[in-house]
Amino acid sequence: MTRTIQMLCLLLSINAFSVSAADPFNVYPFKIPDKYKDALKDYRTKWHRMTGFEHSGLHWQQFIVVFLNKEAKVYEQNYLEYLRYYQDYDEEEDEDEIAEPNFKAYSPGTIVLKENFSSVSGAPHDALTITMMIKREKGYSKGFGDWEYVQFDKEGNIVLAGKGSEPMIKQMCSNCHASIEERDFIFANFYSRKK
Repeated sequence: MTRTIQMLCLLLSINAFSVSAADPFNVYPFKIPDKYKDALKDYRTKWHRMTGFEHSGLHWQQFIVVFLNKEAKVYEQNYLEYLRYYQDYDEEEDEDEIAEPNFKAYSPGTIVLKENFSSVSGAPHDALTITMMIKREKGYSKGFGDWEYVQFDKEGNIVLAGKGSEPMIKQMCSNCHASIEERDFIFANFYSRKK
């Protein structure tokens, strides 16, 4: 009887491993705050995953994964335009011949969600926080692209939330994002989306 139970446990653990190993994005390491549960439902499996686990010097040396609920083409185009412009700028001797980048803006309702993970020995480790930028209607946050910034920890506790113009948000987020206003305030520096 003991041998049968051991075999059954082994089969169950192999089955559980193969399900999560087959698609690790079916696993949700973050608890979602009640306020955002409807908006973020199934984001890991139903939204556009724009990156793999990317090391981000811009975000405190963490590993990040970026998801969008819509506007994946805008994210992709803005990144490719950024690359094209700066690659051409480095190669061309005559700056006047370089076509200006054709960056696009995101539409209201777009959510750019970034999962943040600690880095241990050069690899992603513990789930830390989720950071979101939510595009609001025109006039929501004048001068800051009408983005709402939200961050919550892995237990679902909201750490910060507000307009880009608010002092705490400026200090933690929007002052840095203001440096790329032409790209609608979104850093799309890594692009490895699965086709």
